[in-house]
Amino acid sequence: MASVPLTTGDPEWVGPYRLLARLGQGGMGRVYLGRSSGGHAVAVKVVREALLRDEASRRRFVREVEAAQRVTGFFTAGVVDADPAGNPAWLATEYVPGLSLQEAVALHGAWGEPAVRGLGAALAEALAAVHAEDLVHRDLKPSNVLLAPDGPRVIDFGISAAADDTALTETGMVIGTPGFIPPEQLRNERSGPAGDVFALGAVLAYAATGAGPFGGGAAHAVNYRVVHQDPDLRGLPPALAEVVARCLAKDPGRRPAVSWLLDALGHPEHAAGEGSVTTDGWLPGPVADSAARLQAEVPTEPVPRAGDGTPDLPDTTTRPPRRRLRTALAAAAVLAVLVTGAVVWQVAAGDEQDDSPPAAPENIEELWSRPLDEGQRMITEAEGAVYLANKDRHEIAALSAADGSELWARRVAISDVSGESDYVRDTVGTDIEIEAISGGLLYYGSGQHLYALDADDGDPLWKYMDDSFHPYPVVVGDAVYAHMNAFFYVLDPRTGKKLWTHGFDGLTSDDFTVAGDTFLTHGEKSVIAVDTRTRKETWTYEADSEVETGLVVEGGKVYFGTKDGALYAVDAESGEEAWRGTFEGELWDGRLGGGAGGPEVADGTVYFENDGYVSAFDADSGRVLWRKKQKTDEVSSLTAVDDTLLVHDSEGYLSALDARSGRSRWREPVDVDDDTDFGITGNTLFVEADGRLTAYRAAT
Repeated sequence: MASVPLTTGDPEWVGPYRLLARLGQGGMGRVYLGRSSGGHAVAVKVVREALLRDEASRRRFVREVEAAQRVTGFFTAGVVDADPAGNPAWLATEYVPGLSLQEAVALHGAWGEPAVRGLGAALAEALAAVHAEDLVHRDLKPSNVLLAPDGPRVIDFGISAAADDTALTETGMVIGTPGFIPPEQLRNERSGPAGDVFALGAVLAYAATGAGPFGGGAAHAVNYRVVHQDPDLRGLPPALAEVVARCLAKDPGRRPAVSWLLDALGHPEHAAGEGSVTTDGWLPGPVADSAARLQAEVPTEPVPRAGDGTPDLPDTTTRPPRRRLRTALAAAAVLAVLVTGAVVWQVAAGDEQDDSPPAAPENIEELWSRPLDEGQRMITEAEGAVYLANKDRHEIAALSAADGSELWARRVAISDVSGESDYVRDTVGTDIEIEAISGGLLYYGSGQHLYALDADDGDPLWKYMDDSFHPYPVVVGDAVYAHMNAFFYVLDPRTGKKLWTHGFDGLTSDDFTVAGDTFLTHGEKSVIAVDTRTRKETWTYEADSEVETGLVVEGGKVYFGTKDGALYAVDAESGEEAWRGTFEGELWDGRLGGGAGGPEVADGTVYFENDGYVSAFDADSGRVLWRKKQKTDEVSSLTAVDDTLLVHDSEGYLSALDARSGRSRWREPVDVDDDTDFGITGNTLFVEADGRLTAYRAAT
């Protein structure tokens, strides 16, 4: 299980266990990594304080503890200690340092038949241990299956109950995860051990195909398909599909017994006999590597927050933007996506340094490479050219993105600050900052002025006094839009003359976009539209959480993400909400999230990320097409190219996902280096490292 640092609100000790990190959370509470005084690692589940005041929730947790203590099978996580009557109430189990099945499939893709059979045999034995105690698990699903090198472990007995317990069905409650809840439970009928067999069949289908057998989307739609439609088993090998189909029978009486499944799938090695399935080497290679690494990296001290050294809550009041670049070109909606502190392709180990370009992974083809002058840095790529700046020498150069040849180089004008205030002379200075490439113009700021050059040949055009608050201009039609925190102004792109200004009642972000005759920006939670013909605000939309991304307009809708993990689609003309989609899952906690990244819209699909989660939504309806948790704390950028989604993440990896299904095609490692820049436009990558600029083409 992946761990994240503790925060100020987390306890340091629970019972006799010192807490080291968070492992996840669910509806009942949080799960922590703890360590006993003797040095043993345990998973400590702590019930939410609010639930302890509810007697039914307290009884449910007591039932979980009692059920877990009764089950002692090899493929279940054994109970070490518990205090269900405590404040807080808690349960400590064996710690399994491995990925969940859900994480493993999201990161490494679907499994082959031998691995699925090994998984199924072990899970069947785990269910046999549960059922032998006259219990039903009732929530077997991919996230409740942890993968260790010596076999899986079934966890979370939070809604397990005695096989003849009808308390849940009598109340009409349906508790569980859509797609894994048996049809009889959805019909409010009694659900016994056969319900666990149904869930096991769905889990095996998920492992073999990367998707549930009843599809995804809204819970009610999935539940309807479970009750009324046949499962989709087309991606399973025939023999395995036959076993899974029997597990997924609508009539619980027609499902096989666990003992039959053990014979059909093969007994795990420790119960070896004819037809046994080994748990030694049973995991797919990449999953086994991840499990082994997690096992070797179990912390012995509290995990510090990045860059801090001590556990603490993130600063939500002054948190810097997640993608503040060397220049804020992303805010100007330029084509390139730059990532500060980005990447160098991983090269063979060695101490000697040379001037050769970095070696590319097998899925990356080098296009060209050239040395950079001392002090020269890549700034952005846009409109077929790569732009470089040398601040010390006040030079800007443009290279052909196709072959790296120089298009032009020019020493640019700088503001004369000799007669200005001490603030301008000493603080603002005369450095140059490229701000944007838009509408055939290159904008840079220096001193108190914003300058415009012809982006094709570098010829100077005009300068505008902006009092050193250099904005990120965007050209639309016959106007240059430049936005400040409380207003925006419009310039003539030919002369730099101010045409008009619009002020807002409160502070707004410097993120903005212009679509047709509408200027769009956002405040803390509001999105504001201004008609550029009438120069009046036409609508304001209030979101439920802070707006974290730029605004993307496509197909008559405005798409944006919020801090709580939601993606919004708002009608661009009326400001009415069209739909919203949210992140879900035990690993997602919107309160701890660092905020969302800008949506990517292509071919009727909206791709969206929040921290390490990536989702694809139907642009018209908001229906979830697929959702994946990446093997990282944060995704840095998404780029859609044809049928491929290229994903760059904070761990220094570039991944290619199938845009239709989200399945991983390849994932290449990269090294993070604060002195290196990485840019991507389409499937062309630009890497600046060790004084060289190299262009690559990513396989799609």
